Amino acid sequence: MSGLQWQRRWDPFREFQREVGRLFESLEPAQHWRVARGVPPINLYDAGEGYVLTAQLPGIGPDEVDLSITGETLTMRGDRKRPEGVAEESYRRQERQFGRWTRTVTLPDRVDGSKVSASFADGVLTVTLPKAEESKPRQINVTPASVG
Repeated sequence: MSGLQWQRRWDPFREFQREVGRLFESLEPAQHWRVARGVPPINLYDAGEGYVLTAQLPGIGPDEVDLSITGETLTMRGDRKRPEGVAEESYRRQERQFGRWTRTVTLPDRVDGSKVSASFADGVLTVTLPKAEESKPRQINVTPASVG
């Protein structure tokens, strides 16, 4: 009997852990917005000679993604189709949204649009964005001034 009573007792530490979890979930408004809108999460990093963007696109094939670049803006578009044979009312939990989506990313610098490439593997889109020559750092030689 004492074992059953122990499980029924109020545990302040367990309650505290639950409340902290709820607090952290509420502090992620951008994540909530992305999930609600069905926009894929991305990473963008500087790889020296250019930038690399990766986007998670589960359930989407490479032929279902449209990429375009204008100046310093990369636009991704796609359509996440609902699985065949699954009725809307049969879902008990749905966190991945279906339907058309668009994501526009402003890049840190100009890129050479003619050399941009993209690959798709295991549900991850990888876009390689070489920096434009005018945005790359340039070494400037300093010469002594002539006196006279």
